[in-house]
Amino acid sequence: MILLNDDYVELGLDSAVRQNSMILDRDKSKWFYKKWHGLTESRGREEKLENQLRGHLKYMKDLYRASYERSIIPYPTSVPFADYKEKMEKGERKDPVYDTLMEVFRRLPKGGLLHVHSAAALSAEELISLLKEWSDPAIFIETEGKFAGKMDYQPPEDQTGTKMALAVFLEYVGAENRLKEWLTVGAHTDHVPYIWDAFNQIFMRTSDLFTNRNFYFEYHRRFFLECMRDRIDYVELRCGFQNFTTHEEWVQHDVILDQSPEFLDVLIAARDAAVAVYQQETAKGGWKLPSGSMELGVILCARRDLDADVDRDKEKLMKKIDTAICWKLGPYLELIKGFDFVSEEDRGKASYTYYHDIFYGTAFDGYKDKNNKAEFTSLKNQYKEQAGDKPRIRLIELMLHAGESLWMEQENIVDAKIASRYRMGHGFQTLEYPGALLSYQFATRDSMMEGPVLEVCPISNQMLRYFPDIRNHYALMLMKMGVPCVIANDDPQILGNPGLSYDFWEMFMASDGGLMMLKGLVFTAYLFQYQARITLPLSEWNNDIYDTCLQAFEGLYWMPYLQEMNVFFGDPQV
Repeated sequence: MILLNDDYVELGLDSAVRQNSMILDRDKSKWFYKKWHGLTESRGREEKLENQLRGHLKYMKDLYRASYERSIIPYPTSVPFADYKEKMEKGERKDPVYDTLMEVFRRLPKGGLLHVHSAAALSAEELISLLKEWSDPAIFIETEGKFAGKMDYQPPEDQTGTKMALAVFLEYVGAENRLKEWLTVGAHTDHVPYIWDAFNQIFMRTSDLFTNRNFYFEYHRRFFLECMRDRIDYVELRCGFQNFTTHEEWVQHDVILDQSPEFLDVLIAARDAAVAVYQQETAKGGWKLPSGSMELGVILCARRDLDADVDRDKEKLMKKIDTAICWKLGPYLELIKGFDFVSEEDRGKASYTYYHDIFYGTAFDGYKDKNNKAEFTSLKNQYKEQAGDKPRIRLIELMLHAGESLWMEQENIVDAKIASRYRMGHGFQTLEYPGALLSYQFATRDSMMEGPVLEVCPISNQMLRYFPDIRNHYALMLMKMGVPCVIANDDPQILGNPGLSYDFWEMFMASDGGLMMLKGLVFTAYLFQYQARITLPLSEWNNDIYDTCLQAFEGLYWMPYLQEMNVFFGDPQV
């Protein structure tokens, strides 16, 4: 407890100031990681290495602060990320401190990427490289008008129109820069009154490309490679249900949704191919995958603009979540991690509208096959028997987007706190709901996962205009109040933040948490990687399992990183 006025009189000014400073430093070193016992209790060589790295990080951050306070530069977190990144990495402003700090974050093993959308996962630069190389089938692009930038595999019907082969378009001067603008948000979208309009339009421009199985595979193979090169070896990918225009004859469509799980097999194959390439790259040196491979999970999604009060949409929602459940009950038990309702919250449907028929409705019930196929009824009854008449919320984890809003009237944060046991997407609005926040604070003293972990996407939140200066991000306060968080990149293609290094950079520069904040964020993500590898839900862990997880984290991730940083900064060996 902070010493008060009377303490200063009784103890003496210098003594009381020293004690308060010690209390504040202890608070900063612990933050919410008091929830993870043993994490900040370093001893011996580990403690010495941590102290050395902490000193380097503080020194570099202090240089930025001093330059900002002398009006030499704007503080990095107050500048739109895409603009700052372009200046730093295109040679417009040489900054050795930025380069050094970014190298520190690039070498940081991230533990896991738990919130990224499949349709915008690959960086814009790598996507453009893929588009330039792609030839079979040919891609065509609209170059003007309302649908400018939209790509597909259909040749133009009228040769005099504005649609042309992408390969031809890219031959024009400035075409590649124009294509990048169509694939991202940044200074070129500052004029848009409502940024979500520009954001959603980008998804429209690329969605048809994923209907080709080979493109879907190559896109995700490159994405997984980007992750591993940024020291991410666990990814949970949020995916829509994807059907391919052409597929192998043997592929069967699920009888409920008329949806093939083939895209899940393609994701697994893309991951395996990326791992093989990465292991070749690092055969003679480089960061080895600590567990020998990359673990992959999928969170299946439906769009939040589907209305449960409209019969057609309600049936579609029930079928989507039931399809996810039957796949999880079947061959994809370990792959499918949960279900989410994605897209913009403010103009989407509120989560509570999904309670009655969707979340708490009985699985495989509430709809019929319009074609009266006996096969449909038989299989649905089989699934229903396997599920045991349980509500959907008991058969698949809900990992809901919630609290990505500035409107107090938007109450999805409360519904996500009720429905989501383990994780919540974004969730920064929790600070505005003391009743929900209180349960998180109690959770620090109770079971490991009494309240869901927040998947914080700082660059996304800035670029979508929620926090123009990340120093004011609610997550920084929420962590100090007992809410565990992980760092995620959301939509790296659109936002310009592939991997997690950039988001870690922003949160470090925005906060006073220092090295222990980084350690806690990485370990929190690693918990989910570890539980995926041992296939045991966090709710069933005991102290022995937790201790084994902590030892694995420190032995495979943290201590090797500290040793690498010791060499990187040329510190005396300790």
